[in-house]
Amino acid sequence: MSSSKGSNEVISYMHHFFSYFGDQNNFLLWYAAWRVGHKLHETVDIHFLIAGRTKFSPDCGFELIKQAYMKTRVNTLADIAEVVENSSPECHLNIPQLVGNADGRVLVETFDWQQHLSPKFRKLPEIKSYQHFSFDAKRPGVVLARTHCDAEPVAFQLLRDSAVLPPVDSLPVLAPPGLNIDRQTYLYEKIWPFCADEARDITCPAPRVTAQKSQQKSMLKRM
Repeated sequence: MSSSKGSNEVISYMHHFFSYFGDQNNFLLWYAAWRVGHKLHETVDIHFLIAGRTKFSPDCGFELIKQAYMKTRVNTLADIAEVVENSSPECHLNIPQLVGNADGRVLVETFDWQQHLSPKFRKLPEIKSYQHFSFDAKRPGVVLARTHCDAEPVAFQLLRDSAVLPPVDSLPVLAPPGLNIDRQTYLYEKIWPFCADEARDITCPAPRVTAQKSQQKSMLKRM
């Protein structure tokens, strides 16, 4: 099971987070406007770091995960989740959420937000010049954009038709693409020897093509 880091994936994971736990990109703005427009949130504020400023409070959580990871042998996705779970036992700062498990079962669906939102929304002009964005359910589709925190906001209607929002249900699902044969082969040839015995067939099993060839060779030997 595999997923990329595009806007569909990022927004899908945000959608899951908002549903269960309470990058400067037009799709992300459209998603915030869609969510607030359907009153799934009353307000949403999005703040981007100034270019060159890469340190902020969540880095503390990542550092705790890094420290725990360095002390733990990790063979599987379940092991990774356990590392995250145990990285902050006292304050429960880090909570793991797998998007899928080793047998291919999807735990957090990825939706095609680009397909779902594009027909009803339009782009914010000069989006890269703004750092702060605000949305309010009282003004469906409107984003208040600021170049910096003390700047006067600029209001822009993102909806092509302010009375028409993409529906909240029947979201188009994207099936996970899985690992291609090159990646499967790499894991099997380079990583398999370093995995614990019980994890080898979970994390880096023989590539499907290799497995098929092995089966064919076995059948030829029996003939």
